[in-house]
Amino acid sequence: MLSIDAIGAPLMIMIFLVELYLTWKKEDHQNEIKDMLANFAVGMMILTVGLFMKGVAFGLYSIVYEFAFFKPDFTLWLWIAGFFACDFIMYLFHYLGHKSRLFWAAHVTHHSSLHYNISVGFRVNFIHTFYRFLFWAPLCLIGIPPWMILLNESISTIWNILVHTERIGKLGFLDLIFNTPSNHRVHHGSNPKYLDKNMGGILILFDHIFGTYEPEGEKPIYGITHNIYTHNPAKIISHEYIDIIRQLPEIPTLKSKIHFLFGPPGSEKWRTSNQKENPDNLQTPVFETTRILEEN
Repeated sequence: MLSIDAIGAPLMIMIFLVELYLTWKKEDHQNEIKDMLANFAVGMMILTVGLFMKGVAFGLYSIVYEFAFFKPDFTLWLWIAGFFACDFIMYLFHYLGHKSRLFWAAHVTHHSSLHYNISVGFRVNFIHTFYRFLFWAPLCLIGIPPWMILLNESISTIWNILVHTERIGKLGFLDLIFNTPSNHRVHHGSNPKYLDKNMGGILILFDHIFGTYEPEGEKPIYGITHNIYTHNPAKIISHEYIDIIRQLPEIPTLKSKIHFLFGPPGSEKWRTSNQKENPDNLQTPVFETTRILEEN
């Protein structure tokens, strides 16, 4: 597991530097370069915090593993079961990141870039590392060894960085099985038909099973429906949390506050009274803004 991380991190940085150079050679590249450097800064934060939290995760997994209902022998079948189990948890965790405002507050960092390249794979909020590993801990109860979970996580992380590219087109039948660049471009699209689609980790199978799969058709419009237009890493990481803190006091009852925190982000039902009375205060969705600019 450590050897995978030791090889993977430098490799990803080298690929980033190559793409940074290729982007620099393009005309009108300044805004994208600034975005890439901001993404890299955000990525270095999660790399630093993540190394520490991986140790914490291994400690917790080891404790939970002691209470496993059974401990299968180390065989190929255990590898296969571990891979599918970890990828399924990844799908569930990712799904929750889109369907709960509180978890979206961290995940929105990854979606808030207006560009799509390898550097966006680094644009991940370090805050979620403080609780993310808890979702994988139950796998230890069914006999998945701690080191296997962490190894699968390392491989999945590398995979999910590499799919952030427009340089690879559709891959035919592979797009029906794996989370490919084409499938993940859809995931980053703010087009209405692309919202909350293709949330798989390495596989895309669970999206087929649970009805969240959408093939790439129209060109994705990257970003979120209320773009933040900043290259400040601190704002990229914290903007949604600040918005939650600002809105939470305006919500009258405890029950409503809980629904606001754990309900879907942007839900009409949980907008504050001020937002309902003044709908023009809401920012125009990115896909609508783009359409207006193109028409003018």
